[in-house]
Amino acid sequence: MLDGAIRAAQHGGMPTKETIDTSHGKVWITHFDNGDASIWTPPGSKQSDFVADIVDGRAAWKPKYRAWIAPAVHAQQLIEELQQS
Repeated sequence: MLDGAIRAAQHGGMPTKETIDTSHGKVWITHFDNGDASIWTPPGSKQSDFVADIVDGRAAWKPKYRAWIAPAVHAQQLIEELQQS
């Protein structure tokens, strides 16, 4: 999923980034042209467990990137849930 998004970014538009301030701390989001989103938190932070609970079953953990990758079908809903927390 993310590998394809990175290749798309390398051959087309650049991904856009945003930071969400949650009640548990900051969460960093990268939006890819294909609609996928990367959700990153500092390893071992209190917000990392919080994010894991929210994305459960709707995003895949990619250890290579230390980030959750949400497919386009779930990305916007997950981001909205993080923004509301």
